[in-house]
Amino acid sequence: MPKLKVQKRAKDITWFSRFFGIDLPQYELEFVDFDLDSDVPLYLDPYAITKDPTNLGARCHNSILSYFQNLLTAIKKNDRLLIQHLIHRRLTEPTEIHLGVGLRARTGRGIGKEQEQKIIEAFISSNAIRQGYIEAIQELELHIEGIGADKISDLVAKIILAHLARFTESMCDNYGIASRPCAVSGYWNDTTQEWDGGYFSLPTNGTYAYILIPRRFVRHDRDLMQHRVFYEKYILDVLQRELLSANDSLVETLKNGRRRVTKKAIKEDERFRISKPLISQFVIQHPEAIDAYRYVLEDSFSPVDPAFVSRKSELDDPHIIELLDNLDKIPPGKENAHKYHETVLELIKFAFDWAFENLVKEYDMDQGRSRIDIIGDNYASGGVFEGLRRSLHATTVPIECKNYKADLGNNEFNQLSDRLGPKTSEFGMLFCRTINDPSGMLKHQTDRWLRQNKLILLVDDIALKQIVNYRLDRKFDLIESHIRQMVRAVQYGNDRRA
Repeated sequence: MPKLKVQKRAKDITWFSRFFGIDLPQYELEFVDFDLDSDVPLYLDPYAITKDPTNLGARCHNSILSYFQNLLTAIKKNDRLLIQHLIHRRLTEPTEIHLGVGLRARTGRGIGKEQEQKIIEAFISSNAIRQGYIEAIQELELHIEGIGADKISDLVAKIILAHLARFTESMCDNYGIASRPCAVSGYWNDTTQEWDGGYFSLPTNGTYAYILIPRRFVRHDRDLMQHRVFYEKYILDVLQRELLSANDSLVETLKNGRRRVTKKAIKEDERFRISKPLISQFVIQHPEAIDAYRYVLEDSFSPVDPAFVSRKSELDDPHIIELLDNLDKIPPGKENAHKYHETVLELIKFAFDWAFENLVKEYDMDQGRSRIDIIGDNYASGGVFEGLRRSLHATTVPIECKNYKADLGNNEFNQLSDRLGPKTSEFGMLFCRTINDPSGMLKHQTDRWLRQNKLILLVDDIALKQIVNYRLDRKFDLIESHIRQMVRAVQYGNDRRA
């Protein structure tokens, strides 16, 4: 009998971070940590890159757009040689990157020459492309046989490989990772409009070099553009209505006289079985359907926890659970303010790692005349924190921590309010131990919102523990809902707890 493969314990995995001397949890790292001997089953998402508010996100988006425009032009001109040049050997993940499914022998999961030729033929014959019904590179997954979400991720990785290599160089500088010059080839140069190569200073292990991925760039495969999802959720709904209206042979009449067409019957009918040519024809006939699918993906709130996917959470989560247990044991009062401050900082780093980065404590302002307990950068690419960044200039988030036994007063709210403004941020968070008078505390918040356009969220131990527990359960949607309810309570002066 074949031997069963024994899964390594998380503590026995050769994590990139630890191999290179970084003793930090995933939630404090800007990149996706990984097992040197395996891959993390996540994928580069062009939508996530486009929505990323950093300069890196903008540069990567421009390179993807540049390449895609060249590809569209070649297809519309029926330039077979140029299409082949743009596609040849580009649908294989770079060996320096550890994303995807399953173990690899460091050679990537590519495609053969015959499959590549079929893909090129599919490009050339695609009416949807030639007629301008494809707007973004990820939409190729809907129309081209042989290209799935994984291949889109591989192609995007090749296109932006130079930007990722420069990001890796910056990570080496930030975290003190040893590196050496390495040749990197096969990335898109949007200045020359051509594939290119160059040297970058990368971390290495023997003959292997590593290129790191910003954690904000990755998504689960279920959150990417998928032709099966489009077929199930958009095409079948439209076909049901159209076939019913046309009194098609698939229409059934029930005993009660109601007429229907089942999705099961449509999927089993030869005319409508799922295929990419069918999807292309449907998109041409119903452009409003693909518009709806684009909107859903562009507007989706889908944070990812790479630690849970890679299993590094097995090492990281126990520390957070211990901090939660210790929170109740910290007595209120000035003598324990530092310990409370440190605990809140660590819990915030974990709970909001999908939105906040560069969280630091005791940040000097006004040339050192005053100090903010905690401040962080808001890099959220979706959800409530992205909305606050846009509406309240909240590119940074100042945070104050008050280890008081009693409710906070006007002075404590003013201290944070004085740090807010249109040239910094009009959104801040105030952490406290308990709220005895919810109505009185909410009045402080609502008054400052209505009179000064300053939004302050007051978070006590109960709310903090709830949010952190949602994060431990990877229920990002419940964190989002919780924060939205807090924002609404301040804006309308109505909290159901009051």
